[in-house]
Amino acid sequence: MIIREKSSNQVAIITIEGEVDLYNAKELKDILDDKMRKNQYEIVVNLEKVPFMDSSGIGTLVTAMYKLKKYHGNLKVCSVHGSVAKVFKLTGMESHLEVFDTEENAVLSLVEERESSE
Repeated sequence: MIIREKSSNQVAIITIEGEVDLYNAKELKDILDDKMRKNQYEIVVNLEKVPFMDSSGIGTLVTAMYKLKKYHGNLKVCSVHGSVAKVFKLTGMESHLEVFDTEENAVLSLVEERESSE
């Protein structure tokens, strides 16, 4: 698994390449926790290049989202497809995590939420 970080409009964007499973989900958790320690509470996770994600990966995302909400932040997911989309649908994660078709739309959603609360 390769994790790349960047930002746009003060939103942290984490792009993952490769499978996310029990063996490497902690690496993703550590990066998300580090963002929160640095007071970055708006995060987009791009899953375009993730062919497989198990329940530990999904659990990591959901846990981070609920932590971020405590700080009035949020986590959005984008570019979910294939078996990952099936897992999201089967586990009902779509009702917990907001999923967007593109990174730009996910970032825009967070910016709009921020501006509406100011």
